[in-house]
Amino acid sequence: MGLEQTSRATHQLDIYIPGLYAGYMWSDAPLELLLILSDLVGWFSCQDDLADEDCNDPEALERLIRGVYARAFTRASTPREPLANALTDIMRRASRLMPSLWQQRVAEQYLTYLVPCTTALMHRLHNTQPGVEGYEALWQNAGGFQVCLEFTYLVQNIQLSSSLYYSHPWQDLRNLALKLFKAVNDLLSFQIMENPDEDIYNLLTHLRHTQGQSALQAAAEVSQRIEQWAKSFATAQAELPKRLDALGYDTRAQEQAMTCAQALHNQWRGNIAWHLAVPRYRELRFKGQ
Repeated sequence: MGLEQTSRATHQLDIYIPGLYAGYMWSDAPLELLLILSDLVGWFSCQDDLADEDCNDPEALERLIRGVYARAFTRASTPREPLANALTDIMRRASRLMPSLWQQRVAEQYLTYLVPCTTALMHRLHNTQPGVEGYEALWQNAGGFQVCLEFTYLVQNIQLSSSLYYSHPWQDLRNLALKLFKAVNDLLSFQIMENPDEDIYNLLTHLRHTQGQSALQAAAEVSQRIEQWAKSFATAQAELPKRLDALGYDTRAQEQAMTCAQALHNQWRGNIAWHLAVPRYRELRFKGQ
């Protein structure tokens, strides 16, 4: 219960909130995997804090992210920094259960985190906001959810073939899930920030600066987008077998895809439930309009 002053007790307390979040998102994960997922969520919380709050040097941030990548995914001999060591350990434990291609896909998704982090820092340093062009592609990868999605295959013990993984029907579904993850987080975290303008990849902030909307107007629009994306996801999920059949995928491939699709569905709905359950998302720090 964390009553003893030991390193394990400290760790148990530290992973309680990440563990709760992981439980909402991967509700069918067995205990062995839930411990890995808890550490992954906790790890991303640390990386997010560093990227969003504790770093004001773009070169240092890029070195850190690339250093984590090199150590966790290429086994390069890099300085043994805590963030790099932690993700290396998480990947070592998870990779024992999955083929090497899965680890390579996680690595690719992790690298997509670099550009949003570094560009966000540059905008904060110069008190600027990004334009409309190219925003959405960076926006949906700004929260690290793309890495979490890769761990869904670990929980389901399914490795989609390259043909299926990169197919248009599957990528449509995956991108809708990413949008739902990021938009819900943006909507519910906006009011708990004292200065949301610093979070340039919050969709409400973007709408306020590019379309001149008030916070309430931006919240209403993001809510509408969430509703529309949820409906689109349900439609895409229902039509997935038919679309895959038309492309020539056999019954087994379709069943694997449908299992993963339902897992994604449960995951983004669990993300909403967690945000609504955690008390801190009911706080109000933003005093502007």
